[in-house]
Amino acid sequence: MHLGPILLLSLGSAFFIDSMLYMPDIDSSLVAAISFHTPIVDYVADDFLYLATDDYLYKIDPVRPRIVDRTPLPLRFNYLAIQEKDIILVSSDEIIILDRENLGFKSGIGIETGDHQPIIKDQSIIAHSGERYLYLLNDAGTKSTVRILDLQSGKLVKKATMERMRYFVYDRDTKTLVGLDTKNNLSIFDLTLKKKRRINLGFEAQTFAVRPEGFSIYSDQGIFLVSKTGKIIDFQPIPAQFDHSGSVVLTTNAIARLDTTTCRINAWLDNNLGISRLLHGAGSAHEIGTDPQNNLYLLQTDPLGMVPLKKHYRQLEQAVASLTKADSLWYLQIGAFSSRVNAFRMYDEMRANGVPVIIDSTNLYRIKFGGFNDKPIALDLIDKMLLEGWLVYERKLSVAKTEVFYVNSERFSIVDGVVRKE
Repeated sequence: MHLGPILLLSLGSAFFIDSMLYMPDIDSSLVAAISFHTPIVDYVADDFLYLATDDYLYKIDPVRPRIVDRTPLPLRFNYLAIQEKDIILVSSDEIIILDRENLGFKSGIGIETGDHQPIIKDQSIIAHSGERYLYLLNDAGTKSTVRILDLQSGKLVKKATMERMRYFVYDRDTKTLVGLDTKNNLSIFDLTLKKKRRINLGFEAQTFAVRPEGFSIYSDQGIFLVSKTGKIIDFQPIPAQFDHSGSVVLTTNAIARLDTTTCRINAWLDNNLGISRLLHGAGSAHEIGTDPQNNLYLLQTDPLGMVPLKKHYRQLEQAVASLTKADSLWYLQIGAFSSRVNAFRMYDEMRANGVPVIIDSTNLYRIKFGGFNDKPIALDLIDKMLLEGWLVYERKLSVAKTEVFYVNSERFSIVDGVVRKE
């Protein structure tokens, strides 16, 4: 199942390939290359880039570029999505919701075990006003299942099982979900998962793109332009191996720009440089091409032309946001229990290991370490003490006891509920 390109981002003039962040300067034909030094699991973007590795979620300003915030991840997540003020992390059996502004933990939802992919990265554009729904797709055997979850209540709103999908997208213009299944049917669903239409293509299809007049269907035979009712409007034969991005098609021998209303070629460029991939471009008039050695080329689409981009390597700046609210502190939530006995068992174990945790019994029994005025100090201690949990930013807990603890050779105190380095 494909829901979009893998580890590639177009955000203003920045994009990712694997673990490298690239920032092209169109005028100078230069591209800043920044290594992230760790495998990237998934990403999602608005004005910032939110990027997950096995251990951390990062919030990156791609303009400077720099890390403006980060938070530790106590388990591995497979996918990211955003909705209004939330960052949504999806694992095989759990959904975690973080605050988009400060990456603080908000809530968690258990889900049936499986590889659940968000159908769209920005869930806010798919939901009706006031809704906090998450659309997930899971493949199992010959079937695909779409689930709608209410992030507010944690309940399953709707579930629909269908033929296994090769490709699935959200069409913003018609506010519908469109899928291509393994039996070469295009199915159109409304946002309640009611099937509105099914088109039997009658030929082997690989993927598709939604067009105002219908669909561009990509197959080994070539590109078919199909109307919304399933009628073949036009066909463009091309070699079996190709890539596409928007109206630009890449073959082993050439790069062509198509008229999306007729599927006819209106520009042609020999692929003498061996471009093997097309990436989302650095603007509406550009695409980025790569060769097998990951050299980058600026592909101008109007007029069609290709310019090599020279890489120069830079360091990613490190900066972590520090919030200042008189009544709030950062805490690492290490565990949450409904059982008082289990909570105090963890409490005793943590304290026996030199971690001065506290119990917050506001609703559940929550084991916490903190609080911290500054998030960077909290992150530093979490790393040094090898602690796992969720960072939460919330109202200061009342702690009368004064304590002293050591991390390696460093001495820290907790006075009036606030951790301070001495």
